[in-house]
Amino acid sequence: MRVLAVVVGLLALAASFVVIGSVTPVTSSAEPLVAAAPYPAQDVDPEPGPTLDPQTEVDADKDRSRLVVGAAAAVLLGIVLWGRHIRKKRQQGG
Repeated sequence: MRVLAVVVGLLALAASFVVIGSVTPVTSSAEPLVAAAPYPAQDVDPEPGPTLDPQTEVDADKDRSRLVVGAAAAVLLGIVLWGRHIRKKRQQGG
């Protein structure tokens, strides 16, 4: 596995040298470069965004609590499965 990682790293390094070596430098032109903004000027004071009504805030709190309960359930499931794995190893060994 380590050999594969080293080979891939060396190939990536070699490819970067090939790409860098194939780039030709830009020759100077008679026209000067002009810096222009690629976007129109923005307003200093943007319009206020939408406000959340109380029902949306309640839904957000409910979703947040569901995520916490789901994460706790996943952690507890992981502990149970890990314990069963350890118990099975002990029973097979002795």
